[in-house]
Amino acid sequence: MHGLAAAAGLAVSACAGAAAPAPMGTKVASAGNDLVLGGGPVARPPLAVPGERMLYRVSIHGFELAEFSIAVGELATLDGAEVVIVQSAARTTRVAAMLKPVEDVFTSWISTRDGRSLRFVSSERASKDDDRKEVTEARLGAGTVGLRVQRGDDPPLDEEQVIAGHGGFDLNSFLVFLRGWEAEPGARVDADVVRSRYVWRVQMEVVGYENLSTALGNLPAVRYDGEGVRMARDGTTDTASDRRRFSIWLSDDADRVPVRLVARTDYGDIEMALVAYEPGDTTGR
Repeated sequence: MHGLAAAAGLAVSACAGAAAPAPMGTKVASAGNDLVLGGGPVARPPLAVPGERMLYRVSIHGFELAEFSIAVGELATLDGAEVVIVQSAARTTRVAAMLKPVEDVFTSWISTRDGRSLRFVSSERASKDDDRKEVTEARLGAGTVGLRVQRGDDPPLDEEQVIAGHGGFDLNSFLVFLRGWEAEPGARVDADVVRSRYVWRVQMEVVGYENLSTALGNLPAVRYDGEGVRMARDGTTDTASDRRRFSIWLSDDADRVPVRLVARTDYGDIEMALVAYEPGDTTGR
């Protein structure tokens, strides 16, 4: 069950073992009026409305494992910069908790100027074999991520992670970025995404448009396929990491709500499906 929240948060740490697709490469893609230089995301204000709430059901082989929630908080200030606070959380269902309880929380401070993450805090079970709580704080800057990891009562561990020019994202802020990234099928984008104490190189591709059956009815949606690989502290690919593949569908309307995510694993597809949505206060949009 460890890593469940990551499956819901772009699947970069879902259950291991996905088959390796072709190597990722830096792409140059046209996205409407934007030019995605070197494969990196174009800076833009985040599409996140204070008061927005999304609730998802997470399941595998039809068995409900957990609920995953995303909540957009109020605007705040961090180190002199205006930010919007976004928090996501994964909690096992009562039945699944009898096997292995999980309650993971991920909080992001996202710049309202360019959509990049300035601070990211994760609180989760240390590992599948370690019941202690692990809290990781990431401070994201130009070219590096400063990490402080506190596991149980152990002394905190400080590390520095090198990221590429297309860094500056965590699992919440990258999902928010995707909401605002509208491009033609075939367009690709690369990003370095912080998930807990690791950084993952993620590549997304726009696949196309579909009609999707959801708990909220039939919705027009756009599909994105992605894959991710864990990075070493020096910014190179971690040779011990496998590649994780996933797909995500966003509603093809003004709200651009993530409505479905599927993470592919050796144990089967982990699915996250939207079951409730509150639009928040759009008066200041």
